[in-house]
Amino acid sequence: MIGLVDCNSFYASCEKLFRPDLYRRPVVVLSNNDGCIVAMSPEAKALGIRRGVPYFQVRSDLQLYDAAVFSSNYALYQSISNRVMDLLEELFPCVEVYSIDEAFVHLPDAGAEAGAAVQQAKKEVDRCVGIPVSIGVGRTKTLAKIANRYAKLSGCFVLHPEMEQEALQSIPVADVWGIGPRKGRFLLRRGIRTAWDLRGASEYWIKKHLTIVTLRTLWELQGKPSVADEVPCSPKKGILSSQGFSSEITRLEDMRQVIAFYAEKTAAKLSAQGSSAGFVTVHIRTHRFKEQKQYVNSMTIRLDPPSRYPPDIIAAAQRGLDRIYREGFAYAKAGVYLTGIDLPESRQLNLFCREDPRKAAVEQAVSDIHGRYGRRSIHTLGSGGTHQWAMRQNLLSPRYTTRWEELPQV
Repeated sequence: MIGLVDCNSFYASCEKLFRPDLYRRPVVVLSNNDGCIVAMSPEAKALGIRRGVPYFQVRSDLQLYDAAVFSSNYALYQSISNRVMDLLEELFPCVEVYSIDEAFVHLPDAGAEAGAAVQQAKKEVDRCVGIPVSIGVGRTKTLAKIANRYAKLSGCFVLHPEMEQEALQSIPVADVWGIGPRKGRFLLRRGIRTAWDLRGASEYWIKKHLTIVTLRTLWELQGKPSVADEVPCSPKKGILSSQGFSSEITRLEDMRQVIAFYAEKTAAKLSAQGSSAGFVTVHIRTHRFKEQKQYVNSMTIRLDPPSRYPPDIIAAAQRGLDRIYREGFAYAKAGVYLTGIDLPESRQLNLFCREDPRKAAVEQAVSDIHGRYGRRSIHTLGSGGTHQWAMRQNLLSPRYTTRWEELPQV
């Protein structure tokens, strides 16, 4: 049996964790630059607030109901997620982290033993971390996803084989993990309305008209494990750092600082997986929803030889920026994207270029300093200074678990 552990209203639950005064109050979390609502507590959902609605449209309603509103505190959320996942690895023989708030766990037993195991796990997470979780158990990952829908009501739910027909008949086909709205509409037009209808569909017809992924979903619904285990350490083939600005940028020197900052972030991610990049793409754009002159452009620069050294990546990104930047526009977003990524042992070498050993020494020294004093304790000159364009987080809560100076004081 396979269980899906899902942290309930995760972002909002993290905000409540160190604030007992928020126990019964509605809590909402905003997106980057405090734009839209991305997470809500059960109390906020009961008010009828929809996920994705712009904050300014519901600000007065939230004030009327005394709701607590927070900017996204990613450092806090990742830290709490790590605590939950570490605890699950102590409780189960195999854990696959699926997202920041979800993980699949493998249960050696079925029947009553599986139910007792997940009940105990739920109690341990609540006792040791304080985050409410729901755990659904089924014969496959897709069935565990469906079981988790029922677990939202009771905390834990084991979907036994004899219960599968009734459960699958109540699930719209578009809500099945791996189907989605587009495939769901296609299946509805062919008379496949529920997960149970999909389970009984012709394998030949599914493979002919859809994809092998949909066929695997059908097998999963039949109780045949067909979704491969995730490979947690597989290197990324593309690394992106991109964000909208809190205020528009109209000067080239400010945009060069932005690009240097984003390039440094991508280089850190690249170095963390021990890879090198062959291409650096930089893109800039104006605000597409404002009535003003619009401009969008991008440029890709080749790194020869491939590199992960931050100054090399920053220099390439800024060369690309200089070619595409145009005066007279107010820019609202930019980004740096690394591609052509390979592991060091599979990297194509260059007969005419000798690697500078000092670069590796500098990388290691910077990594050690970041590990001890924090990521921005040392940085390149081009990315330093005051970031007037930085993400707006006017409602940010303290980072209780990762910043000494933000610990609660009594």
